[in-house]
Amino acid sequence: MKRELYWIANYQDGSQLKQYENNRENKYYDIDRDNLVRFDLLDYETNKAVYSYWVREGEQLIYRRRTLRPVIVTEQRPIQVIYIVGYKKKTMTNAGVKEDIVLNYIYQDGSVALDGERNNLELFDFEK
Repeated sequence: MKRELYWIANYQDGSQLKQYENNRENKYYDIDRDNLVRFDLLDYETNKAVYSYWVREGEQLIYRRRTLRPVIVTEQRPIQVIYIVGYKKKTMTNAGVKEDIVLNYIYQDGSVALDGERNNLELFDFEK
């Protein structure tokens, strides 16, 4: 089963920023990262969360939506959408500052792959 997902940013005061509201689309960079406590991906059809990321102290949210289009789209080679949700965290070690990037790849069939950075994902300035 293929799903289309949308996000909701949940804040400390109980308010939310939805990707789509009031006939407009809020952008990923509109998220107030200083007050973010949870980032949810929801299924368009059911409006139920299929993935939630709880922000911990020192973590910086990373989100991407990637569309993979084969040169020739067929039943065996369909267009695929992958949602990437994770975080970047800097920690101080005896050797200096260590930066970790943890990413989850959420596929349309509902499967999730936990991994580190792939394909040299470039961070936006507000993610650094």
